[in-house]
Amino acid sequence: MKRIISLGLTLVLAAAASGCASTSTSSASANNQSCGPNLAQAENMKLDLVSQLINEGNYYSALAHLENDSTKSPQALWLRAEAQRKTGLLSEAYSSYRDLSLSCMTAFGHAGMAKILATRGDVSQAHQHMLKARRLAPTNSDIRNDYGFILLAHGDFKAAQREFMTALQLKPGHPVAIRNMVMSLILDGDSRTAMRMASNNGINSAEFKQLVSKANSFTRPALANKANLRHGAPL
Repeated sequence: MKRIISLGLTLVLAAAASGCASTSTSSASANNQSCGPNLAQAENMKLDLVSQLINEGNYYSALAHLENDSTKSPQALWLRAEAQRKTGLLSEAYSSYRDLSLSCMTAFGHAGMAKILATRGDVSQAHQHMLKARRLAPTNSDIRNDYGFILLAHGDFKAAQREFMTALQLKPGHPVAIRNMVMSLILDGDSRTAMRMASNNGINSAEFKQLVSKANSFTRPALANKANLRHGAPL
């Protein structure tokens, strides 16, 4: 039976991860502290607040705080793009990510464009952009995880597992990569290893059954539907 699955690039946490991308705003901030022009303390505090709002799911409030932003900083552009995507402004978000890809946060721009393209069902173009992001930021655990999910969508389970393992070694305990790894093992027919990995990483039997159910329903192009586009396809 074909089942539509939104490409969260997280895929896996029904309660926690279904509404967020694996690449958090705090991750982008930490990796780009010296990226772009130096900002005044007040401006940095404002962007920290916006980042916190996004991480808490207050996307509309985040956009409100960015309305009069005049810093033109890559970090502000990144936060705006994330909030736009989360509130369903996909065309605006894509434009923001495209501009971001021309800044010192190039990798995050391509990763963002990939998520929107995947939401729309264009897995091939999503793959190209996420691959570029991976090449630009090979040690970013979130981008490696997200690229792995694209490979999973293509049915390349072994390659996906390498990306998830890389993400886990770069950031031990990465909750999304762990669950994506379990998913990839299930899809690859190695349920025994999947079960052992789940048990070793605090995934209880109920959640493991959910992952098995998702694996059984996983169809390669099933990455977009009208509901996803209408609600901004929380990635």
